[in-house]
Amino acid sequence: MADIYSYELVRAFGLPGCALCRALESDEQRWMSSFWREGKQDPKSRRRFFDAGGFCRGHAWLLHRLVAAESSGAAIADLYGQLATYDLRWLETIRAHLDRRRQRSHPLRRRRRCPACVFRTAALERKAHFLVEALGEEQVRGAYRRSEGICFPHLARGLEAALAAESTETAAFLLDDWHDRLAELRSELAEYDRKRDYRYASEPKGLEERSWTDVIRRYVGDELHR
Repeated sequence: MADIYSYELVRAFGLPGCALCRALESDEQRWMSSFWREGKQDPKSRRRFFDAGGFCRGHAWLLHRLVAAESSGAAIADLYGQLATYDLRWLETIRAHLDRRRQRSHPLRRRRRCPACVFRTAALERKAHFLVEALGEEQVRGAYRRSEGICFPHLARGLEAALAAESTETAAFLLDDWHDRLAELRSELAEYDRKRDYRYASEPKGLEERSWTDVIRRYVGDELHR
């Protein structure tokens, strides 16, 4: 392996869907588990959480699922209870200054992004680098070809990482691979559409039956914990 940290990414080639989506989901779950068990005690982490207004929808429900699995809502009651206290003071301040002439046009805009989204962005940068590095080995390319590849957003990031590393060979590999997968999927979509015609409806069904789901996964990635 080119890098020990690439192992989980390459292992994801053996799972359904986009390998980067899978690897990122594992990272996010570990980060969230660490945050609500220990990280939330750090004053700086809590401040970032408050300034962001908590987590975005997807990550808030990820937290909820992880906490619910423990059959206790204590972590959420603690975190979001303090966020509510923080926001009550914030709302009171905004309300007290509504009559000021030079009021901000977006007074409820949060100061920071969702902390878990910030982590995800950084993790994607690392994973894209690992992907490019790993694809330098023919054995890994073989595993990649046998996998379901990556979704379009992660193709775009992988291509950027390959070009930044001046690895035009890997960039070409990613583009050619995605082109071939898309062409095959387009054929399956056409076949699915053809068999909707009553004249061919009795023909045996194949992979084209799931093509209308696969094309969404190909373009936007897998629906994992979102």
